[in-house]
Amino acid sequence: MPKLEGDQRDVAPLSYLVRGVEELYGPKKDLTLMDNNVVASPRFKEIVAEIRDLGFVPGAKLSRPGRVPVQRRVDFNQGVDARILCKDPMYLRELSTICLKPLRIAFDHWGLRKPYEQAIRYAHEFGLHELSNYTLYNFHDTPSDLYQRMNLNVELNVELGIRIWSFPMRYQPTDLPSRSHIGEKWSRYQLRSMQIILQATHGVVSGAPQFFKRAFGETETGFHDRLLWPHKFTFNRDYYEKSDGMPEFDEFKAKFARLSDIERAELLCLLSSSDPRNFKELPRKTTNHLISEILKFYIPLAKEEELAIWEQRKIANTDPSPDVPDDEKVEDAGLSDNLVEFPAPVSLKKLRVVSGHPQQ
Repeated sequence: MPKLEGDQRDVAPLSYLVRGVEELYGPKKDLTLMDNNVVASPRFKEIVAEIRDLGFVPGAKLSRPGRVPVQRRVDFNQGVDARILCKDPMYLRELSTICLKPLRIAFDHWGLRKPYEQAIRYAHEFGLHELSNYTLYNFHDTPSDLYQRMNLNVELNVELGIRIWSFPMRYQPTDLPSRSHIGEKWSRYQLRSMQIILQATHGVVSGAPQFFKRAFGETETGFHDRLLWPHKFTFNRDYYEKSDGMPEFDEFKAKFARLSDIERAELLCLLSSSDPRNFKELPRKTTNHLISEILKFYIPLAKEEELAIWEQRKIANTDPSPDVPDDEKVEDAGLSDNLVEFPAPVSLKKLRVVSGHPQQ
């Protein structure tokens, strides 16, 4: 972004930089370029030609004395712009001539669906089947918008037989060091729910339908429900869905299903306005009997209870998990940000537009 990186500019020829590294440290397996929009460069074709001339072509391997040859790869680490890629198949044709893995494309909001989908189809046409997708959220989007984008990737994976890993990236203003920004159409509790869902996959959303739908819901409505679930159910899914916690989870779901949209908004308002350590006080802050009953499920587990659940599930766990490549895992996608600061009360009027069933 211009605020952090300045205006777009071309740097020294790649061959000069790569040869300099090779002279000092020897040849390297991968070529990673921290370029946030290479396709916007007037030198795009020259840059790709340079990369080919440096030996980074499809199937290229690096051979070093006494070592097994290893596959080389090119990574434009900050992604490319779908709005440019969709205009001419030339861009993906050129990119397919280098050992690009993965192709990273940003998908910041649902309004970009058409250019994004066209870019994915061009990539498939030219044999680029390993893709990575940045999905910004907590900006001007809604939870429904985020779900639609992630779900589109799942649908494209199935239709085209490709693999798209989604990386939900929570928006934070550059001038807010505390990383505590809450978007107009999100709430504190929903953002924390997203963090907990993503922790299990190191910030990566699998394109496999079975894993996606279990984590995020079969529908937009199911996604909204998960963002409002007690966090102990989300964090310990197997225990509450398949083991000793099932009766409690079933009781919660039966009561939760009876909530109206207005009651969901009140529930979300209460949860977003209080420190989780004080959730046991919340039932006394509503006059609605059903909400008061449901709030009891949100009281966090004692540390000893949580440890006992983890130990039990560690022994019993045989479920497959999505195969997330090590080089695709996110070390910090905002997963550890502190959202437990409560400087001001949350507006119930505001939360009504983001709670309950998806708004059309």
